[in-house]
Amino acid sequence: MKYLVNAAGFGKIGPVGSIASGDETGMVRVNCEALVAVTHLVLPYMTHNSRILMFASAASFLPQPDFAVYAATKAFVLSYSRALNEELKDRDIAVTAVCPGPVRTEFFDIAETTGQIPLYKMLVMANPRHVVRKAIKDSIVKRDISVYGLTMKAFHLLTKVVPHRLLLYVMRKF
Repeated sequence: MKYLVNAAGFGKIGPVGSIASGDETGMVRVNCEALVAVTHLVLPYMTHNSRILMFASAASFLPQPDFAVYAATKAFVLSYSRALNEELKDRDIAVTAVCPGPVRTEFFDIAETTGQIPLYKMLVMANPRHVVRKAIKDSIVKRDISVYGLTMKAFHLLTKVVPHRLLLYVMRKF
């Protein structure tokens, strides 16, 4: 097996206490446990020069108000992917964490938003084909992380240099 694309996942949007407990634990089960289980099942069949693409999210870079469990699960995916990438180098298997921002899919319909999608998310919605093309290119050159678009790259950089408290304040205002 040359490629594994771990892209299953879901999220629910809303303040703490407004999301059903089953949905919160469901996010952990699908976004984390299932991803680890599938990876574990497939790894023995992966050969030299194989690739694993793990779909995390730009939400993995920073805690997200009204998106707390989802962002936490995606932070897990990012950390797990980077660790796995390091562990599998001797087998020449590259792992890329795909960290797009909002993507034009049915995700937000399924997430059952309790209100409007924030303006900043609407403005940076990405085309899914473009996100996937970038992810494949990044995996070919063995990048450990794939961030699509200038806006998300800037966001990623900001989360490294600006205190999270300040970024969270700004996000709440928009």
